[in-house]
Amino acid sequence: MIKEIELVNFRSHKNTRLKFTEGNNILVGISGSGKSSILDAICFAFFGTITKIQKRKIKLSDLIMNKPFKEEFSEIKLRFTLDNKDYEITRKIYLDKPSYAEIRENNRLLAVGQSQVTAVVEHLLKVSYELFSNVVYAEQNQMDYFLNLPPGNRMCAIDELLKLSKFEDIRAKSITYGNKFKNLEISRKEAISGINEEELKNNKRNLELELESIRKKRAELEKEIKDIDEKINKKELLYSELRKKKEKYEFLKENLTKIRAKISVFENEISKLKPYNLEELKENFEKKRKKFEETERKNLNLEMEISKISSKIEELERNLKEKKEMEAFLQKFDLKSLEKLREKRDELKEQFLEKNVIKESLEDSIKKLEKIKERCPVCDTILPEDKRKKLIESRRIELTKIKSELSELERNLKEIEKLVRQEEANFEKAKFFEERLKQLENLEENLESLKKELLRMKSEKVDTSKIKEELEELKNKYEKALEIEEKKKEMARCKKEEEKLKNELNKVYFDESLLEKLRKELEKLKAIKIKLSKDLELNLRIGQEKEKLYNQIQKDLEFFEKNKKEAEFLSYASATLKKLSEVLVEVQENLRQEFVRNLNEVMNEIWSNIYPYEDYIGIRFKIEDRDYLLQLCDLKNRWINVEGFSSGGERAIASLVMRIALSVILAPKLRILILDEPTHNLDSNTIEKLIEILRTKISDLVEQVFIVTHDERLINAGTGYVYEFLRGQSKKEPTTYREIEISK
Repeated sequence: MIKEIELVNFRSHKNTRLKFTEGNNILVGISGSGKSSILDAICFAFFGTITKIQKRKIKLSDLIMNKPFKEEFSEIKLRFTLDNKDYEITRKIYLDKPSYAEIRENNRLLAVGQSQVTAVVEHLLKVSYELFSNVVYAEQNQMDYFLNLPPGNRMCAIDELLKLSKFEDIRAKSITYGNKFKNLEISRKEAISGINEEELKNNKRNLELELESIRKKRAELEKEIKDIDEKINKKELLYSELRKKKEKYEFLKENLTKIRAKISVFENEISKLKPYNLEELKENFEKKRKKFEETERKNLNLEMEISKISSKIEELERNLKEKKEMEAFLQKFDLKSLEKLREKRDELKEQFLEKNVIKESLEDSIKKLEKIKERCPVCDTILPEDKRKKLIESRRIELTKIKSELSELERNLKEIEKLVRQEEANFEKAKFFEERLKQLENLEENLESLKKELLRMKSEKVDTSKIKEELEELKNKYEKALEIEEKKKEMARCKKEEEKLKNELNKVYFDESLLEKLRKELEKLKAIKIKLSKDLELNLRIGQEKEKLYNQIQKDLEFFEKNKKEAEFLSYASATLKKLSEVLVEVQENLRQEFVRNLNEVMNEIWSNIYPYEDYIGIRFKIEDRDYLLQLCDLKNRWINVEGFSSGGERAIASLVMRIALSVILAPKLRILILDEPTHNLDSNTIEKLIEILRTKISDLVEQVFIVTHDERLINAGTGYVYEFLRGQSKKEPTTYREIEISK
C-alpha cells in the first residue's frame, strides 16, 4: 500500500506532500490543475519513467518545474508498505548532472542508481513497468483500453503482458533455424555425395604400409651414414695429426733454410769491411761534436747581441725620422699668427656685444611705441599716429639690419674661434716638440757608434759548415761500425737458432706414404657417404610425396566424416526444432486457455459482487479467431459481445471488472488500481452506479484505489483521502491543494 508521496519541483508541484490510505483515494480538480501529475509521479517513483517519456512526447528534463521559474532539479519521495515492511524510494532529476535514485527497506539502503532501484522494485512487486502501465494504471479516458484495441491487436497486447509473445518469438526462431539447418544438411550431403569412403580407406591402408617400409629404409640409411661419419671422423682426426706433423717438419726445414741464408749474408757483409777501432771512432766523434757545439754556442750569443743592437739601431733611426719631422714643424710654426687671431677674436666679440645692445634697445623701443599710442616714450611729447607708425617701421628696418649683422658677426666669430683652437693646439705641439728635441740632441752620434759595433760583431762570427761536414762524416762511420757490431751479434744468435732447428728437425718423424694412404681411404669413405646421402634424399622425397598423398586422403576422410556427422546432427536439430515449434504452439495455447480460465473465474466472482442488475448473470473472456472477446451472459444463457452490443454502463462496469481481475491475477502483490478520468463518455445514471460500486464494493477486491477526476460527483466514492487541486488561470503559478473531509 502506498502511504505517502512528496514532490519538489515536479511538473506544476512546487512542494506537495500527500498521505494515502486503504480504500479509494480521490484526486479531484479542473484540467491542468496537476492532479494527473501525482499518478505520473507514482509511476516514475516505481519505474523511473512514464508513458509520455516512453512515447518520446517529453524528455526527462521536462519533469522539472519550469513555471513561473525554471528550477535546477526535481525530487520525488514515495513511501509504501509491503509484507509488513516499510519502503522509501527517492528519485532526483537534475538539469546539469546525472539523475540520482535510491530505495530503502526499514531505513536500510537496498540499492542506488536509476536502473538498480527499478530492478529492486520489479523484484519486490513482481510487476514490470509494462504491466503496471497497461493493467494497474488506467490512463486518462483509457479504462476500456483493451476493448478499444482493433481485432487481432488485443491478443498481441495481452500476450505481451502474459509474456506469451516470447513463446511466439522462440517458435518463429525455431522455424527459421530449422529451415536453415535443413538447408545446411542438404549442402553437407551434396558436399560428400561424390566421395567413395571405402576406396579412400583402402588407399589410406596401402599408403600406411608403404610409408612404414620407407621409414624402415630411411632408418637403415641413417644408421649407415652415422657409422660412415664415425669412421670418417676417426680417419680425419688421424689425417689431421699427420698433416700437422708434416706442416711442422716443413716449417722447421723452411726456417733452417732462412737462418742459414741470413748467416751467409752477414758473413759476406762483414768480410767486405775494412778493420776499424770502434773506441777510437767514438772518441774522435765526441771531440768533433764538442768543438761544433762550442762554436755554435758562441755564434748564438753573437746573434743575440747582433739582434739587440739591430733593434736599437732601428729605434734610433725611427727617432731620427721623428726629429727631422719636428724640426720641419717648428720652422713653419709662427707664434705671432696666434696672437693676431686672438686680437681679431676679441675685436669681433666687442662688435657683437655692441650690436646686441643696439638690437635690444630697438626691440624695447618698438614694444613701447606699440603700447603707448598718444605720447612719445622718450620725450613725452604728443605723438601723432602716422608718425608713430613711421617710427615703428623705421626701427623694424633698422632691427632687421642689426640682426643680419649679428648673424654675420656670429658666423665670423665661430670661424675665428675654430682657427684660434687650431693654433693653440699647434702651440702646445710646438712646446712638446722643443722638449723632445732636447732629449734627442746626441742621436746621430749614438746611431753611428751602434752601426760600427754591429759590423764588428758580424765579423767575429765563425762559419761552422766545414766542422759540421766533418762531424757528419765521423757520425756515419761510427753508426756504420755500430751496425756491423749488431750484425755480428745477430749472426751469433742465428747460429744458435740454426743448431736448435737442426735438433728439432731430427726429433720430428714424418712418413709421406702413410699420409697418402689415409687420404685415399678418406676419399673412398666420403664417396660411400655421398651415395648413401643421395639414397636418403630420394627416400625422404618419396616419403614426403607419400605423406602429402596420405595427408590429403586423411583430410578427405576427415572432411567426409565431419560433413557426415554434421548432416546427421543438422537432421536431428531440424527435426527437434520442428517438434519444438509444434510444442510451443501447444504450450502457448494451453497457457492462454489457463489464463482465460483463471481470469473468467475471478471476473465472475467480481461480477456477481458489483453488477447491480440481474439481466446479465456472467462475464467471460473467449478466444476466437486469434483474438480475445469480452462477453456477457444473459438470463437465457446466451453470450453476447460487450463490444457493439452492450450499453455504456454495462461496458464501463465490464471494463472495470476486467481491470480489477487482470490486476488481481497479474499483480497480486501490489493490490492497487489507478483510474484516471474513469467517467469519460458515461451518462449520469451510469456515473451514479459506478460511484456506488466504487464506494461500497471495490474495497473488497483491491486494497487501494487512486481515482483522478474533474467530476466532483466522484468525491462521494472516496473512502480514503480526498484532495482537491487548484491552480491559477494563467497556469504559471504552482499547484496548490486542500484535503476535503468526507463523511464515512
